[in-house]
Amino acid sequence: MARAILSNSFSTLLLTAALFSGAACSRSTLLGVDTSFDTGGSAGTAGTAGTAGSGASGGTGAGGTGPTGPGGTGGTGASTTSTGTGTSTVICETDQDCEDGDICTTDTCENELCVSVPRDDDQDGFGPLACGGLDCNDFNPQVNPGKAEVCTDAADNNCNGVADCFDPACENAPTCGCTPSPGGENCSNNKDDDCDEIVDCFDSECAGTPECGCAASEAGKCENGFDDNCNGKIDCDDSQCFSDPKCQCQVVGELCGDGQDNDCDLLVDCADPNCQGVFPCACVPPGVPEQCGDGQDNDCDNLVDCADAECLVSPLCQNCSMEICDDGIDNSCDGKIDCADAGCIFAPNCPTGPEICNNGLDDDKDGKIDCQDPSCANNPFCVTQQANCLSPKLIPGSGTYTGDTTGNVSETKGVCGGDAGEAVFYFTLIDPSYVLLDSIGTTFDSTLYVRTGACNSGKEIGCDDDSAGVQWSAKLEFTILYPGTYYVFLDGFTVDPQGGANEGPFTLNVVITPNPTEICNDGKDNDGDIYSDCADSDCWTTAPCDTCFNGSHGVPEFGVAACTDGVDNDCDGTNDCQDEDCSASDYYITECCDGADENGNGIVDDFNCKCASDADCQFGQICYTHTAHACGPPCDAFFGQICPFVAAGSACSMVTQQCEF
Repeated sequence: MARAILSNSFSTLLLTAALFSGAACSRSTLLGVDTSFDTGGSAGTAGTAGTAGSGASGGTGAGGTGPTGPGGTGGTGASTTSTGTGTSTVICETDQDCEDGDICTTDTCENELCVSVPRDDDQDGFGPLACGGLDCNDFNPQVNPGKAEVCTDAADNNCNGVADCFDPACENAPTCGCTPSPGGENCSNNKDDDCDEIVDCFDSECAGTPECGCAASEAGKCENGFDDNCNGKIDCDDSQCFSDPKCQCQVVGELCGDGQDNDCDLLVDCADPNCQGVFPCACVPPGVPEQCGDGQDNDCDNLVDCADAECLVSPLCQNCSMEICDDGIDNSCDGKIDCADAGCIFAPNCPTGPEICNNGLDDDKDGKIDCQDPSCANNPFCVTQQANCLSPKLIPGSGTYTGDTTGNVSETKGVCGGDAGEAVFYFTLIDPSYVLLDSIGTTFDSTLYVRTGACNSGKEIGCDDDSAGVQWSAKLEFTILYPGTYYVFLDGFTVDPQGGANEGPFTLNVVITPNPTEICNDGKDNDGDIYSDCADSDCWTTAPCDTCFNGSHGVPEFGVAACTDGVDNDCDGTNDCQDEDCSASDYYITECCDGADENGNGIVDDFNCKCASDADCQFGQICYTHTAHACGPPCDAFFGQICPFVAAGSACSMVTQQCEF
């Protein structure tokens, strides 16, 4: 049982908030960091018979050589392993020759010598958070702690954790929220034209444009994930790379039963994801006991023959041994060759380098390959693939969005299905909105699901497989979604043992209607003001709401008084604790908005009083207007994290004192 404790700042007593850690029944039908950087190596030793020479600051590796002092020889800078600014003595021809494996440095080749500087991609003077800096978005020079909040660009300019209308600095702004330019991102105006919080040449839409730099040829750069020559083709897809040895294997593809690594990804046959669901690697659950010499996954555990623990004592597997890391053979019988085998991680011939984002290899040995690696989140190839939460695609508004999930690896699924690879989108609402999503036009059996707040861990608010009325198509309709960020997954329903994965070209149709009007007889809050039907003032002059409550119009059933008077105040057919407005929490299902502490955890009513503003709350509580729309103690008044239980995927804001997405 997860627990959160109210601090003394909210109460003179230590109150324990006992929270249910299991899945709750929902009533919804839809589901002090140092910002300086090391300056490098020490100064050089004194020159002979003259003024001491000053050694240049060292990059990673060797230090620089000091200039000659008057009348003497300059000193030599000390060797260093710092990430400071400096020119080393490493000779280079290209920037790749200078890569030191440290993600917190930018390494370039200048005048045939390697230069290493602290990472600051957007050159705004602030390093990224991951490297000890304070820049919360190092791909936008208009974002850093020294900037004032701009209320119309979708970015958290001042890095205080909230953006645009959610930032107190925008409280009196006449307009809030970014409006995407119809022309998309402009490469050179220092503005975020498409509202994706990434500016100019940092934006993948500008990759391979003359303004952002074009090379004469793709050749020689066939594994960097960029369209270097701006011809619309990346790496091995470019004809200039066809003769490159790195691209030869891609022509073949993996043959799933010959014991060879045909596509040069260091994975053999059924250990290769390309063979998932393909004979002889297909397995129909629950399968049969593993047969240790037939090259098949008989028991459906994704382990084949000698890689399966059931075969450890089989005579057929006694020839397996520790992996030899440079012979091109799968010695350990686990389907992985040489440096791809975990047993070779420390082998001298298997050095760890930076991840190359489209070569099928785990270059940095972190267990994540290509677009599954956080290092590749902004790689143009991965952004185009949009296969996971590292690189979701922005939905700027209503429209049709297309793509292809072929080859995408399944990293997530919804409660209604999604075992194949997915495409991930996101949209941000600044107004309450009606939202309709469907996958009509998709070529495979598709599933749609939506999460709010956080992409990987946010609360799933809807999931559908086949409700669009068209074969294989899914549909989700949200009468109202409140301001915040939402993540949309268009997934393949399953991986068929015979037909393979549900994947291919897809179509996502989106309708977003901000500020819809209230419908007075459907039991829903259509216009996003938290009030529904006769509780909404928009309906007070409409029959039957005009006379439904003692001959007068209905009123909201908000607060202890309305939830304990035995009257159906809002004319919805239920009253007091049977009314959802008086039992608003999906987690604290034992409580009701009655001014009492039924579950004995020290919190009165426990987020069960529905509210539209702080004025609807009692007992010093506030209205969580950005998440639960329920009254509760300020989130910073707890010892422990309350927000995962108030609204999954949210976090406590020190500015608003409520859980925020």
